Amino acid sequence: MNIEDHIKLTKAERQQHLKLDEPCVERGGNSTQHRGILVEYLDVTFPKGRILLCHACNNADCSNPHHLYWGTDKENIIEDGNKFGAHKSPWEYSVEKYGYEEACKRNGRGDKAAGGKAGKGISKRKSESLCPKGIDT
Repeated sequence: MNIEDHIKLTKAERQQHLKLDEPCVERGGNSTQHRGILVEYLDVTFPKGRILLCHACNNADCSNPHHLYWGTDKENIIEDGNKFGAHKSPWEYSVEKYGYEEACKRNGRGDKAAGGKAGKGISKRKSESLCPKGIDT
């Protein structure tokens, strides 16, 4: 089957082959090799563009074809990420990277170096609701 036709199926139809009761198989390698396993298993053409290899088991090292499916950005990053708690907002990434107080400063809570402007990914109004007023610089 042509991968462009396969990806037009519903997510449920693309996941019919999944058997999550089977264990993960970690043979080594990376997503490029795992993509080849799924191409072979589903007998589809190799994907180009924005068709992603998705792990229904949420184990990026897994190469079990019964855990892999073809998906879109939305399915892989948002739907599956939220399901497993892996999806983070720009604010959450900022707090994780810089810590809460520094994230508040970087995201528009009076940071003079940033010209008092809100940082990328979060509005000043939103950052003010997330950060206590006592953290102004």
